[in-house]
Amino acid sequence: MLLQEGKQRSSLKADWDEVYAPTKPKIDAELAKMRSMTPEQAAVVAARAVAEAEIAMAEAEEATREAEAAEADAEAAQAFAETAMKTLKGRSNNPRVNLQMIRA
Repeated sequence: MLLQEGKQRSSLKADWDEVYAPTKPKIDAELAKMRSMTPEQAAVVAARAVAEAEIAMAEAEEATREAEAAEADAEAAQAFAETAMKTLKGRSNNPRVNLQMIRA
């Protein structure tokens, strides 16, 4: 994701409205601009691109951690639900247990 010059990222959350999807004319214009750059200008642009790539990598790593945590939560919830169902089934076979006393 290329950021516009001077634009600051306030968080690591990706904003899909900012995804850069160039058209052929835009690509041609960028190439023409690159061909006319001095080595110093090219170095600045390259450094900016590296910084943006590092931000994107950090966002991806954060999203991976969040997804893994959500998956672990879902697995724990599933295990809890399965245990609760087994418990309820076992108690429903015993007529002396009042199921109204069990609360989730």
